[in-house]
Amino acid sequence: MVKQLLDFIKQQSSSDLFSGAVLVAKQEKIILEYASGYANKEKKMLNAVNTKFNLGSANKMFTGLAVAQLAENGRLSFQDTVGKYLTNYPNKIVAEKVTINQLLTHTSGLGHYLNEKFMTNRTKLKTIDDFIALFVDDPLLFKPGEKYNYSANGYTLLGKIIEVITQRSYFDYVRNNIFLKANMINTDSYEIDKDRLDPDIAIGYTRRIDIHGHMKKDGERTDNLWINLIKGEAGGGGYSTCPDLLNFSLSLIRNKLVSPEMMKIILTPYVFEGSKNGQSKNEGYGFQIWDINGHTRIGHPGRFAGVNTRFDIYPELGYTIIVLSNYDPPSAFDIAEKATELITPSN
Repeated sequence: MVKQLLDFIKQQSSSDLFSGAVLVAKQEKIILEYASGYANKEKKMLNAVNTKFNLGSANKMFTGLAVAQLAENGRLSFQDTVGKYLTNYPNKIVAEKVTINQLLTHTSGLGHYLNEKFMTNRTKLKTIDDFIALFVDDPLLFKPGEKYNYSANGYTLLGKIIEVITQRSYFDYVRNNIFLKANMINTDSYEIDKDRLDPDIAIGYTRRIDIHGHMKKDGERTDNLWINLIKGEAGGGGYSTCPDLLNFSLSLIRNKLVSPEMMKIILTPYVFEGSKNGQSKNEGYGFQIWDINGHTRIGHPGRFAGVNTRFDIYPELGYTIIVLSNYDPPSAFDIAEKATELITPSN
């Protein structure tokens, strides 16, 4: 399996379809590590296994865990409404009708802040409140609980609820209660400044031409610093490394972050999203739960302009597969799906 996967990664890299880092572990043992492409093309700095990559929406796992920790400590209930904690929230329908459960499972009716308003204000967005201002007055897309609609806005609101309950910034809470506990010393929501970019942070490279996902069909990729978040938040955009995410996986498996009972609640399949090619997808609390040819996979992907992430745990098989890319999707997805194919063959 390792040889076949490595051959595929090298083929994708040599065809300029992948730039990034890959780590595969069986239990605690790393059985494959590989990096290719440039973290910074202008400065000719290569990607490495320890390079920090933008996670995109994979950050939602950390937010879901933070909410679960507060629930486990009796500081909130998943059925509480937004207004119980955000008492002065201007959108009264959201405050009175939307629950924490619905925010976690993308059934709140809230939308996605990645639009023209985001682009206009992008360089000023550095706090949870800054992001909330983008959508606070937007009407709900549907009645809360009525259906599923993937929503970064919902996780941004969860970040604010975490801040109100803990009386500290979202960033401080997850740093101290998740990253440090899991020995994730190179994971955080870094403020990205093109003129003072840390050498171990990968710049994303994209063929996108606008916020709506329209792409050049071919040609050179440009850096994504014109479209990317200046600083990640509770809905996505933080940075991590392959070794840190392996530590995260092991911490989850060893119940270092929440109890086994709470982990079962987090990984309950609350919303069924559909099946395709033998893969069934469900939403838990910050985690997606998949059935792959009878095998369970948990984790969360990330995708944006010049950002593609897959974090997959196969608890029954003992594998953790981490693919971090600074190219557009499906650069990481293709490699992760090849790994899936190799370790969960259909009968």
